[in-house]
Amino acid sequence: MIDDVGVGPPPDDRALLARLRAGDDLAYGDLYRRHAPLVRRFALSRPRPGIDVDDVVAEVFLRTLRAVRAGHGPRETIRPYLLTVVRRVLGEWSAARRDEPMNADELGEHAPRQRDHQFVQAEGELLARAFDRLPARWREVLWRTEVEGHRPASIADQLGLTPNATAVLAHRARRGLREAYQQASELPVRCLRRA
Repeated sequence: MIDDVGVGPPPDDRALLARLRAGDDLAYGDLYRRHAPLVRRFALSRPRPGIDVDDVVAEVFLRTLRAVRAGHGPRETIRPYLLTVVRRVLGEWSAARRDEPMNADELGEHAPRQRDHQFVQAEGELLARAFDRLPARWREVLWRTEVEGHRPASIADQLGLTPNATAVLAHRARRGLREAYQQASELPVRCLRRA
């Protein structure tokens, strides 16, 4: 059916893909407008840890354009191809993100929300208990290096030590804190086993 402006029904995917393969950039725009909402909805329905859905949609259409222009890709229907590319992009990007260290904000996204406050409070209590068990000299060097951010060499004179001795003391104090923390975290388990 042709309306009074002279524009007929929208061309099907096969015709748009043929035009795109022939170099018609307008066909790419038509395909994008027709299928981008579906690609976006599908990408939103998939697990995508920290991956922006708009980036996924853009990458899917870019890869499809490159494939079609290279003589590959879909020839008749484009939707199954697009959805396959969504899965592939999300899989590749998720695998790449697993290899990257997570920042504190991302870690917060993945932690269970109900237990966050209780977990942080319990961890803080264990750490405080472990810190209190350390000798005073270890507590002092840990506080100055780890909390206040001083380098061992900058506080060596205040502690009456050489810079190397201060670094060794800080190392021993960190190891001692780690061991005290492990012991403190095992205490409740030991108490439960005796009961």
